[in-house]
Amino acid sequence: MDFRLLEVRLLSHLRARVRNGETSERGLARLTGVSQPHIHNVLKGTRLLSTGMADQILRRLRINLMDLATAEDGAAPGAAPADGCEYRTVGLLDGWIGREHPYPQAVGWERYPFPAAAVDRLEAPVAARLAPDPLRPAMFSGCGVVLLDRCEAARLNPDEAGYFAVDLSGGGTIGLVRRARRRLYLWSQHADRSQSIALPDRGPLDVIQGRVSVVVRQL
Repeated sequence: MDFRLLEVRLLSHLRARVRNGETSERGLARLTGVSQPHIHNVLKGTRLLSTGMADQILRRLRINLMDLATAEDGAAPGAAPADGCEYRTVGLLDGWIGREHPYPQAVGWERYPFPAAAVDRLEAPVAARLAPDPLRPAMFSGCGVVLLDRCEAARLNPDEAGYFAVDLSGGGTIGLVRRARRRLYLWSQHADRSQSIALPDRGPLDVIQGRVSVVVRQL
């Protein structure tokens, strides 16, 4: 159990109230003191819910935190059953993707929620934390969490339009990858050139760890 999962359950509960006609986005905004555009974006999943805002919503709507904590995984009080929920939790790799961090290989005990539609289309989903790295493409340069697909077919034949998590033997990064016969080419946006990675002793699956499906920026 972590704060992010509690947040997902709270949002599911709020969406259920709006869907069932118990309240409206305008009513939630008036009751909680949060602007209606912000409430709309939070419920839509395009904006994050701050800790202070979550506390305010819990207090104003008199939602018991223990009810959220003991709800079934992916569900919230009054929401649909777990198999009809809007989110799926995915195992989180035990470590960070960053040039100063060994690439994480093992899945730890933590789980991270993503929209169900994003998870269900993947063959082998896993989540990973990003360490700050100004050398990565801008959308991946800060802290955050990425949803990866570790499907072997996608890793053996990386499409040049996709972003991939890469194990650089001593560190990890995310970038555009092109595969040649005995080499991989990793595009470095910072240097405006490709970094060549030889594959004499390592197969593509040892280097290309997953295709990025979703990235969640964290400030």
